[in-house]
Amino acid sequence: MKKICIVICLVVIANIGFSQIKVFSLNDTTVQVKKNSLIYYLPQTFVSVNVDVKTKQFIPGPFCKYAEKYLSIEDVKVKSFKTSDIIKVELNEYNVVDPKAGFFVTGNIPKILLDNRGLISSYNNTDQKQSNKNQSIYENYPEYFDDNEVYFTDYSVKRNFTGITDTTYKVIELDSVFQKIPVYNTVITSKDFEQKAEEAANYIIKIRKRRFKLQSAQFENEKPPKKVEFLVNELNELEKQYLELFIGKEVAIINSFHYTFKPAQGQTKDRLVLFHLSDENGISDKQGPDTEPVYLNYSNCGLVDNLQGFYSRQLKLKDKTKGLYYRIPGQGLFSVEFDKSILLQKHLTIPQYGLINYLPVKMFKNKNLQIIFDVENGSIVRICNE
Repeated sequence: MKKICIVICLVVIANIGFSQIKVFSLNDTTVQVKKNSLIYYLPQTFVSVNVDVKTKQFIPGPFCKYAEKYLSIEDVKVKSFKTSDIIKVELNEYNVVDPKAGFFVTGNIPKILLDNRGLISSYNNTDQKQSNKNQSIYENYPEYFDDNEVYFTDYSVKRNFTGITDTTYKVIELDSVFQKIPVYNTVITSKDFEQKAEEAANYIIKIRKRRFKLQSAQFENEKPPKKVEFLVNELNELEKQYLELFIGKEVAIINSFHYTFKPAQGQTKDRLVLFHLSDENGISDKQGPDTEPVYLNYSNCGLVDNLQGFYSRQLKLKDKTKGLYYRIPGQGLFSVEFDKSILLQKHLTIPQYGLINYLPVKMFKNKNLQIIFDVENGSIVRICNE
C-alpha cells in the first residue's frame, strides 16, 4: 500500500513539474488563457539597400577661348556636361518583431527573459544580456546643381576699368595765325574679356616664376624663409584657381538612395527596380531615354526545404501541449545589378525564409534547464543545465 502511495505522489509531482509551462500561439483564437501570461515574439528580417550616387558637373572656364592663345593649352572643353556614377553599395539586414509569430506563455513565467522589443532572449538564465539593437533611421535629402550659382569669382588681381585716351583738335588764332592744338580726353571704360584673360594668364606666369625661385633657393635675403613647403603649396593652390578660369573645373554632389525590403516567406526568386540612373539627374524614379535601371535581385536559398518536410512528418508524433517556439532561419541571396553587372552580392540570414518549430514541453520538467536564444533571428544558441 505504501508503494502505491509513493507512486501516486511521484506521478502528481511529475504532473506539477510538467505543467510549469504552456505555450499557445496568439493566432489560436480557440485558446482561453485564465492565468497570468507572458507574451513573447520571434523576429523577422528586413533588408536595407543603400546606394550612393556621385553626380559631377563640368563647368568650362570663362576664358576657355583664350587658353591656347595665352597659355598654349590645347583642346580645352568649352561645353558644360554632367556625369553620374554609383560609388557605394550596401546590403544589410535588421530585425524587427514579427507580429504573426507571437505566443502566450503560462506557468513559470519569471524564467523567461525578453529584450526591449518583446523578443525572447533566454529561458532560466537571468545573466543573459538583453539586446537593444534598434533600426537605423535613413533620411534622404536630394541635392541638385543650381544653374544660377556662380562658380568663378576671381577673374583678375587688377582693377576692372581702364582709361582710353581720345585725341581731338581745336583751332585757335595766335597773332593773326590759325593753329591746330590737340585736346586729350580720357574715358574710363570696363575691360573686355580678352584683356582680363591676358591679365590672368600673366598672373599665372608670375606665380610660376615665384614658385620656381622658392624651389631653386633664389631668395631675396641670404636667410631662407620659414615654411618654404607651405609657401609652395599655397602658390600651387593659387595657380590651380586661376588655371580653372581657362581649363574649367568640376564640382560634385553625392546623393544617397535608401530602400527597405521585407522578404516574404513564400517568395523564391524575383527582382525589382530600385531606381533609374541618369547622367543629368543622378537618382530618378522615372524611366527615360537616357536612364539605366538599377535592380535588386533576391532569392531564397532553400536552406530548410528538407527540414520542412521532416518536421511536417513529425507533427503526428508530437504532443499536443507545446513548449517554447523558436525559429530555424533560412538564408537569402541578394544582389544589386546595374548595366548587366553585379555591383554587390551578399548572403543574408532571413528568419522568415525558414520555419517555426517548438521544443517538447517535457524538457521543461528539468528545473536546471537553460535555453539561450539568438534575439536577432529567433534560433536556439544553446541548451544546457545550470
